[in-house]
Amino acid sequence: MRGVGKTVALPDGALTILDGISLDIAPGERVAIVGESGSGKTTLLSLLAGLDLPSRGEVWLDGEPIHASDEDARAALRARAVGFVFQNFQLMPAMSALDNVALPLELRGESGTDAARALLQQVGLGQRLHHLPRQLSGGEQQRVAIARAFATRPRILFADEPTGNLDRRTGQAIEDLLFGMDDARATTVVVVTHDERLAARCDRQLRLDAGRLLP
Repeated sequence: MRGVGKTVALPDGALTILDGISLDIAPGERVAIVGESGSGKTTLLSLLAGLDLPSRGEVWLDGEPIHASDEDARAALRARAVGFVFQNFQLMPAMSALDNVALPLELRGESGTDAARALLQQVGLGQRLHHLPRQLSGGEQQRVAIARAFATRPRILFADEPTGNLDRRTGQAIEDLLFGMDDARATTVVVVTHDERLAARCDRQLRLDAGRLLP
C-alpha cells in the first residue's frame, strides 16, 4: 500500500476511515492487524484483499495494481491467489461440509471432492463430511472454513477475527490449526484480531489508531 485513504460519504459530511496508510507485507510473512474497535482494521483488510477500493492511494496484491482494476479482474485474482477465513464462518447453509470445501475448486472448473475430503480429514472432521453447518459446533464450522480457505492452495490468506466467536479453548485449537496449515504451505497470512495471544504468534503487528498506522 502507498498513501492509501478511505473516506465514505455521510448525510452530514465525509467520514475518514483510513488515512495515509503505507505498508509492505512480504511473501510468507504472518502479519496481525490490531487496534481498538472502530480503528479501521476490517476496512484495511478489505482494501488489502481487493474486496473494496481505496478513495486514494495504491494497493498492490500479488503484484497486481488492484486499485486500478475492475471488479472482474479483482475477483479473478482472489480466485487464483487468495483464501479467506471470517469470524462468522460464511459457510453455505444448505451444503455439506464436504461440498463447502469443494466449492472454490469447482468454481475454478476443477473436481474438488477428493481434495476436500483430504482437507477435512486433516482438520479432524473426517467423520463429519456430510454434516450441514447447522449440525456442527462453532469450532467445527471454523475448521470447515479453514479447510475451504486452503482448498485452492492460496498464496495469501486473509482472516478477519477467525477466533472471535469461539471460546478460549476452541479459539486456541483454531489458532493451532490455522498456523499448522500455514506451516505446511508457506502461505502469507494477514489476520485481523483482538486476541493478543493470536497476534503475538505472527511475525509482526500493524497497529491502527483512529484510521492511522502507528509507527
